[in-house]
Amino acid sequence: MTSDRLAKWIMGITTLLAPFGVYPFSVHNDVLTVSMHALLWGIMPEAFAYNGSILFYMYVIIGRGIFYGIFNIWFGIEVIRYISDYSRRRMAITSGILSLIYPFAMVIISWPWLQYSTTLEYLGPIPIQFVVGLLLMKYFGEQKPLEAWSD
Repeated sequence: MTSDRLAKWIMGITTLLAPFGVYPFSVHNDVLTVSMHALLWGIMPEAFAYNGSILFYMYVIIGRGIFYGIFNIWFGIEVIRYISDYSRRRMAITSGILSLIYPFAMVIISWPWLQYSTTLEYLGPIPIQFVVGLLLMKYFGEQKPLEAWSD
């Protein structure tokens, strides 16, 4: 397996499985509950898990993951395209920054919940995919020729 192919696999697996954010779920009796999301999995509060069937629960988890992670999907695709020399670094970095804006926006929107909550919770991005993507772009992108005039 070539190093470029390995880098593409790493980015694909990171995009699908790495968590990308912690979001507010509800406030009940001044206790903030949160949910953590990746594209293919999520951790939701226990009260939610037992209100319906497991199929509905999985549908909600994957649906929320795709909704929250649409820019993460775009970033993963752009990093793979950059490694394959089909895209520019600027487009990949722009999509990566956009993948972090939504979790930060959720923190700003949920700020009142944080102020009135009696528990201390982390809300916001978990930039694993962003860091892995930047490292892969640095070490596997833009292969430069060894000589000035080589084709």
